[in-house]
Amino acid sequence: MISVGNQAEELTRQVMEAFYHQDPEKIIKKLHSDVTWIGAADGQYINGRKNVSEYIRKIDVPICEILENEFQTVINSDNLYIVTGWMKVATSRESDEILSAVQRITFIWKTEDRQSWLLHFHVSNPIEFQKIDEYFPHSAGKETFQYVKRLLRQKRRRLIVCGKNDQTHVIWNKEIVYIEAENTDSVIHCLHRDILSRESISKLEEKLGEGFIKFHRSFIVNSRYIISIRRYHLVIYQGIELPIPEKKYREIKEKVLRAVTQRQNGNLI
Repeated sequence: MISVGNQAEELTRQVMEAFYHQDPEKIIKKLHSDVTWIGAADGQYINGRKNVSEYIRKIDVPICEILENEFQTVINSDNLYIVTGWMKVATSRESDEILSAVQRITFIWKTEDRQSWLLHFHVSNPIEFQKIDEYFPHSAGKETFQYVKRLLRQKRRRLIVCGKNDQTHVIWNKEIVYIEAENTDSVIHCLHRDILSRESISKLEEKLGEGFIKFHRSFIVNSRYIISIRRYHLVIYQGIELPIPEKKYREIKEKVLRAVTQRQNGNLI
């Protein structure tokens, strides 16, 4: 049989999971009429079931997963149970924020009519870069997300390919002008040399970072070296003209313009 203390710890866990899975109604059902909420941000001291319910429904928190947690009942009286502990939470993969935080919690549960009601809950967040008006440090999360994206792009700034005679070539992406399919192999046309690779153009496409466009089954171009696009032809470095399939011309034109704009705006390395 589960003790009332263990039950209070489980209820605490359920409330926090509901909170970070954006299910406020599940929390509201457990609120005592005289509940007090103390949150992590400035001004989050609210009394009464109605006021707390309204506030919880409005809180802007991304969906998070609870990675680790530890709760314990520190006081167990006839009808009051105080649960304290900590949680490590992290934003979900679908979020446009990347952040992991350790939060400390204190919950007070009150038993009335054989039911446990949440009388008081306090969630604190020891993150120094959280802004005053934020419950969750969105600004830091978004900045970290952009930083990680940039790191991933930088990690893919070089192309490692298998050449003939078991040679391995390491090529900086900025040196690649375009890649051309040659049967099952590929020719990588660089600024100062051409490299014959044993890998197919499809395989090389998977390895390349942002900024490359496959506009023909036989060609991939580095948007850095696009000069212009005209009907059924792409003009690149040194005036080289590459054919564009007629049926895909409009689609390719949009891809080219989008890539060139991104590079001009500094979104591509």
